[in-house]
Amino acid sequence: MPRVIEHIIDQHAGDAAFLWLQRDEATDAPHHRRKELDRLDERLEAHIDGLRVAGEWGWRAAEAAFEQYGEPGEAFVAAVLAFENHSERRIARVLNSIASSAELSRAVIAALGWVEPSLLRGTVQALLGDSDPQKRLLGLAACSVHRVDPAARLVEFLDDAAPTRARALRLVGELGRADLLPEIRRALRDPDDSCRFWAAWSAALVGDRRDAPQALCEQAGTDNRLGRKGLQVLLSAMDTESALAWLNNMRGDPSKARLLAAGAGVFGDPSFVPWLLTQMRDSKLARVAGESFSMISGVELETEGLATSAPNAVEHSEDEDIDDETHRDYYLPWPDRSKIIQWWRQNEANFSRGNRYLLGRQLAAGNLEAVFATGAQRQRRAAALEMALATPRAPLANCSLRTISSAANAGWLLSA
Repeated sequence: MPRVIEHIIDQHAGDAAFLWLQRDEATDAPHHRRKELDRLDERLEAHIDGLRVAGEWGWRAAEAAFEQYGEPGEAFVAAVLAFENHSERRIARVLNSIASSAELSRAVIAALGWVEPSLLRGTVQALLGDSDPQKRLLGLAACSVHRVDPAARLVEFLDDAAPTRARALRLVGELGRADLLPEIRRALRDPDDSCRFWAAWSAALVGDRRDAPQALCEQAGTDNRLGRKGLQVLLSAMDTESALAWLNNMRGDPSKARLLAAGAGVFGDPSFVPWLLTQMRDSKLARVAGESFSMISGVELETEGLATSAPNAVEHSEDEDIDDETHRDYYLPWPDRSKIIQWWRQNEANFSRGNRYLLGRQLAAGNLEAVFATGAQRQRRAAALEMALATPRAPLANCSLRTISSAANAGWLLSA
């Protein structure tokens, strides 16, 4: 192959890996909406298509990049090409390389979500029937991202190895399988922490308002990925009085201030706005407090001139070291507290304490649908969750799935 063409193919592989990393971050970014995600997807798909057109040379470029760097972006690209090609050798090459890495496994699951369901025909069935629990987990994850119901087979996986069992328990809630509520209630006593969490999460989604909230309290008090997911479901599934009591119990505890600031936005009661305004004085809490204020009020801080520049000390520290909390806040605007106080004084009468709001609207079905259609990614996730909780047998919308995939063609997924 001429060197100039080889260089172009290598460039496709490198750019696709880089763009997937951008996409992965964008799916939960506070400043990205569906239209921005779609544009990013178009760019990513163009580079993957360049590798497809190159055939064997495209695969070799993706494989070489994966061997050289071994990073999630390269794993995603290689996995997409392997699954689309139905090559057992290529699929085995990818799967054997991710066995001990949670980050690489996430990338391969994302690849299963990227590939058209019709091109996964036979592959997902083989994964679900494999003797290796890790491969069964990938099969369940494919069902998860495409929201495809394995039907009666789902029950089998509720007794699988712990990681696979946890994914099956999660899938119950994502699909709205309320018929399996007795099984997931039993899993609330599972010896594995992750399994207990996903059992509680799914139980809440399919309508349990008794045992699930109590179980979720175990995880919702931590500021990690599962803790944040638990917090969102817990505060939305609890009755108003219990949710207020749970949140107010954290007041006065500095170690819980960030959790309370995030929880106030999830719950959406304007009675928390004065407390959020106070937290905007603290550089460690200002942006998350500002995000929660926007979640309740619907006002976009930058658009409405209610944002300010970052404190110099914070700018310097973020350049040096970005921890998980700072990373989640990175794209959030810095609130201008004095201007926000003035805005709230002028608009507070439009909000009723004791009611829940999302982007300035009460949680009615039509309002949630509007937020899901036009909101930023974190706002869309909140709307999707509220809609699923309001209709326990309905599936939870996947806000990360690319637009081209749809329920209409997802039926191919479980074809032999």
